[in-house]
Amino acid sequence: MAVQQDSGEARPQRADAVRNRERLLAAAAAVFRERGLGGGVGEIAARAGVGRATLFRNFPTKQALMVALLAHEMRQAIAQGRQTLAEADDHGVLLQYAERVVALQQENRGLLQAVAWDAYMEDPEIATTHTDLMALLDEMIAHDQRLGLIREGIGSSDVMMLMKGVFAVACSPLGGDTGAVERHLELVGQAIAASGQA
Repeated sequence: MAVQQDSGEARPQRADAVRNRERLLAAAAAVFRERGLGGGVGEIAARAGVGRATLFRNFPTKQALMVALLAHEMRQAIAQGRQTLAEADDHGVLLQYAERVVALQQENRGLLQAVAWDAYMEDPEIATTHTDLMALLDEMIAHDQRLGLIREGIGSSDVMMLMKGVFAVACSPLGGDTGAVERHLELVGQAIAASGQA
């Protein structure tokens, strides 16, 4: 009998497996919002309508679930950003999108503080999503430069470094003061604005 060789390629997930994963992420987001990060995996599985075994097949640990949820939130933000860019026409998009990303950071402050930094940075899904985010920022920068809103020579890495300062404010005790976040976003805008736009 011939033995089928493993090609080494990842097999696509079945549609029901994809649906289960999406339900688990949605349930985790709801439970964490309502009960904080102390919400249990059993409650998450029950709300998703699956068994605990299905949850652990998708996410071996609770931290793996939290990292996946962060990646999911980032992917949704990227999808929203691409739609905004597609509909932008003659309007600037970068600073508006920066506000959305900061809001996302604030919404997920507990998750970001709870997930071990190494686990977050080493996750391949996070790495891929981060690459997609940087590509989107470059497209937004190019769009706004064509409108004369952002000076030449600015790239996504420059914007991300500036944004990290805003993230630090948003996730610190100062984050409760929305004025602080707005002031720091305004500083980012002034730092990258084309001459005459600041």
